[in-house]
Amino acid sequence: MRTNISFLLLAFALFTSQLSFSQSPLHIGVKAGANFTDISTSLSDYSTKSATGFVGGATVRLDIKKAYLQADLMYAEKNTKFESTSLGGDNTKWKNLEVPLVFGYKLIDLSVFNLRAYAGGVYTKIITDKVSTDQISGVFDDFDKNNLGYRVGLGVDVLKFSLDVSYDSGFKNISNNYKTKPNSITATLGFFIL
Repeated sequence: MRTNISFLLLAFALFTSQLSFSQSPLHIGVKAGANFTDISTSLSDYSTKSATGFVGGATVRLDIKKAYLQADLMYAEKNTKFESTSLGGDNTKWKNLEVPLVFGYKLIDLSVFNLRAYAGGVYTKIITDKVSTDQISGVFDDFDKNNLGYRVGLGVDVLKFSLDVSYDSGFKNISNNYKTKPNSITATLGFFIL
């Protein structure tokens, strides 16, 4: 009996918090996940392979009926593996601050479930970078530490939880000497506090 009452109180609390969440146009939350990054390159001796990294941070969403604006402040660790025919493999790891700003539209807009599509820009500031060998470290010394790119993605909201999958790429090369653009697929799970 006590378990049933506790369950009913919990269900009521979740339902009423969802009602207040769905009525407020401003939502603030946190999210974290994984990214899979590859760098396209013009270096003839190298090919690249995607590697897994981490992403986490804060998000703010402003609903405008079925449309919305969303801004994030994210910390991201990205990895790529360079492979050379003559030198073997080199791991590259860098840490970013990312600030995406996207415009989205809710394809399905229900009180407890949303299916969203979005697109926008992302500013990236490289904080640190690390190359495992000196063979290609000169390439990364020439990195443009500030970059603008684009983001497209799909997301699902269930109650206060969100699941997003997005694709990012740069508008310009991140190296001053080589054609190198990072391409990332990111999957995040988020929770809206407000």
